Amino acid sequence: MNASILTASHYGVVQFGDLDCEAVVLTTGERGYVRRQLMKLLGFAERQRGDRFASFLREFAPNSLSSLNKKEATILLPSGQKAQFFPAGIIADVTSAVVKAAIDGTLHKARRGIVSNCMKIMRALATTGEVALIDEATGYQHHRAPDALQELISKLLRQSCASWERRFHPDYYRAIYRLFGWKYQGHDQNPPHVVGQITLRWVYGPVLPEDLLNEIRSRKGISQKHHQWLSDQGLAHLESQIHAVTAIARSSTNYADFKRRCEAAFAGAALQLGLLLDEIEEGA
Repeated sequence: MNASILTASHYGVVQFGDLDCEAVVLTTGERGYVRRQLMKLLGFAERQRGDRFASFLREFAPNSLSSLNKKEATILLPSGQKAQFFPAGIIADVTSAVVKAAIDGTLHKARRGIVSNCMKIMRALATTGEVALIDEATGYQHHRAPDALQELISKLLRQSCASWERRFHPDYYRAIYRLFGWKYQGHDQNPPHVVGQITLRWVYGPVLPEDLLNEIRSRKGISQKHHQWLSDQGLAHLESQIHAVTAIARSSTNYADFKRRCEAAFAGAALQLGLLLDEIEEGA
């Protein structure tokens, strides 16, 4: 039985804002968390049965369950204690789904108490990136592969521009317009220039490195949008950030308040190429 227990080579505590969670890197290079602490952040007491947590994940991150079932296992911590491993790459889906449900008004009242924690986790991930958070907390950052812009481009960008599809929900624009006292008139309305600046600064900026944005700028035509050049993986990063910015805008009293909150949540969030590449490879 011991042969099936994986070993954590690096251990530390990740901070999601003022929330702490034990994180590990296994000898295989896989990043993740100590499951009991992550459950606690999401509103589950340690004494509660794991099947309730599994039902929660099934509700909010059904596409991640296959990955979870393959990777979740008992691990041996450097202290010699055993713990359950929760792989990285799932928590972002869970928290964004909870926040989206809260925005849509479909979140069960029993879950509303975890929205604040989910927002803190989303902000931390958007600011630094999940793999970077774990690597810095555990000291594994010294073992990361060097930056590889071309490899990152091949993963996050398309070879050619995709046909236009709506990526920004009307709720996003309503939330941004409200900050200025404007009324959103619908899809046919051309957004004011300031809305485009906000989108570039607080939606694209925190999730795409400047080098990657420059690559998109060099490729796209005048009428093309940034997101038309993103691959499925790139769009997944974008969607999560749209949800986060929408939630902040909806809870802000005005633009000045929104700006302060975004600066607090995403300041210094421009990702480094190597860290983002590591994060993508871990989630593959």
